[in-house]
Amino acid sequence: MKELFRNELPFWLRMLGIWRQNKDSWDAKWGYFALRWGFRFVLHRGGYFDQRWAVTFALIWGVFHFYLPWRTRLVEGCNTPQYGIAIHNNTFWIYTGGKYDESIGQCTGNDQWITWDLPFFSWVFDGHWIREKRQIGEFIQSGDWRRVDHDAYLYRQDLAYTETHPYTYVLKSGEVQNRTATCTIEKRNWHRKWFPFLTRTKQVIDITFDDEVGERSGSWKGGCIGCSYEMQEGETIKACLSRMEKERKF
Repeated sequence: MKELFRNELPFWLRMLGIWRQNKDSWDAKWGYFALRWGFRFVLHRGGYFDQRWAVTFALIWGVFHFYLPWRTRLVEGCNTPQYGIAIHNNTFWIYTGGKYDESIGQCTGNDQWITWDLPFFSWVFDGHWIREKRQIGEFIQSGDWRRVDHDAYLYRQDLAYTETHPYTYVLKSGEVQNRTATCTIEKRNWHRKWFPFLTRTKQVIDITFDDEVGERSGSWKGGCIGCSYEMQEGETIKACLSRMEKERKF
């Protein structure tokens, strides 16, 4: 949906106080209506650098957010207290407010909410594995999987099977970036909460570049110096890296 502002909107939308329409929402003086799924009944003690109380509610489809005609005594901030219930990210949330630190304009601590991962929908992380290197004579080959949940960075450097390949990236300007990519093979497993026999495995190459890659290279934002890319069944490191070279934009 094309973004439209008040002077471009139909008369009936302007009469409803709408001043902007885009693919995500209708924005109005009284709040907004968002076009998405949701379940939420939340009272906001202020908004993003906004001292107005507000309420958000959603029941399956469509999210309504209304400003209320009262102002909080809290100083403006970016994360003010909330009270109510919601479901998102496969989690049930109870918002309890929390302690608001006016010096930084944010709620702090772990008392802002109580959460429960939804059974049958939530994924529970089982572990992270990296391919070991195996030396046979003068040759180093890919070995067994090694679980490395807490020391992955050090393991990649010292004990993981790695391959180094050239990587070429072409900027929009036509400039060609020639880089060296150091890659390891890694996988992570999950299972459904309360359904441990329903599992998911993601196998990737983890990549470290010898210099920045992408349009932001050399800027204050910085280019990409490392990433991962999901492997397809039967794919080698080199084949996966070549596919990423064609498909991925930085």
